[in-house]
Amino acid sequence: MKNKDEIKQEIYELAQKISGTSSDSFLLEAAREIYEKAVLLKHADENPSPATAKKEEQIISAPEEYIKPEILPKDPSEQSVKQTTIDLFSSETAQTKAPPLPPSPEKPAPKERKESKKKTTESVAEKLQHNKITDLKASIGINEKFQFINELFEGNMKEYNVAVDQINSFVSYSEAESYISNLEEIYKWQADNQIAENFKELVQRRFA
Repeated sequence: MKNKDEIKQEIYELAQKISGTSSDSFLLEAAREIYEKAVLLKHADENPSPATAKKEEQIISAPEEYIKPEILPKDPSEQSVKQTTIDLFSSETAQTKAPPLPPSPEKPAPKERKESKKKTTESVAEKLQHNKITDLKASIGINEKFQFINELFEGNMKEYNVAVDQINSFVSYSEAESYISNLEEIYKWQADNQIAENFKELVQRRFA
């Protein structure tokens, strides 16, 4: 069987002949021969000859020269340092106790801290809630305003404004209280109406 170099040379010669002729029949025949030789070349690559394979196997399986590592003699000074380090942590040294740490102050339980924080928050909120106000209309927020209009004045904004202005004009809480009693009868406020209670509380703060 021809080796790969011979097959490559034949393919090269056929290619040279093709470039120098214009005969269709010759071109067809030369192309067929080139194809066959290319198949042979591929087969030679995939299936090398036994001699070549054996040679490659011998190259691969050749054992490498084993170099035995050189064992250096131990340094006496190094061994002495190691022994000294071990002595530092001997049983006699381990018996030495560090001075006790002072006891840390006891921390309040989480529940106690939460209750203390809650009481502080509530006391601040109560103070803010019961602070005196000088202008009733200015102290009513937008959400409260619409609640009062819809729930206490049957959705009539004009009557709400008249009532608030009238309460602001009073000098004493007794005058405002009497006026609110009339409003309760006119608009039929329920005794358990929380929105009405909020409105009355604001009036009380106005005259606190």
